[in-house]
Amino acid sequence: MTRRFRPILILFLLKPLKSHALSEQKKQQLYLGCYQISKQDLGADKANSYCQCTVDKLSKKFSDEELDAVFKQKPEDIYKDTEFASKFCEKDI
Repeated sequence: MTRRFRPILILFLLKPLKSHALSEQKKQQLYLGCYQISKQDLGADKANSYCQCTVDKLSKKFSDEELDAVFKQKPEDIYKDTEFASKFCEKDI
């Protein structure tokens, strides 16, 4: 490794990476809430697929703290911030 890349590598390794992954507890809470509502309209199998997909998409974008902040907003703002996940996952059902 050349000397000029060494400081960049060290800075990269020392810089805390922002994690967008949700905790397992938060994922489970989201999934259960989604599944209870969705299974009435979609049936158990489709609700399972839809909710797992939605939770996965939200986990890639938000941390627990960020998602908590989203859910403290007005309903129309919550919808705006999370609709990307539901629209993507609706394609699979």
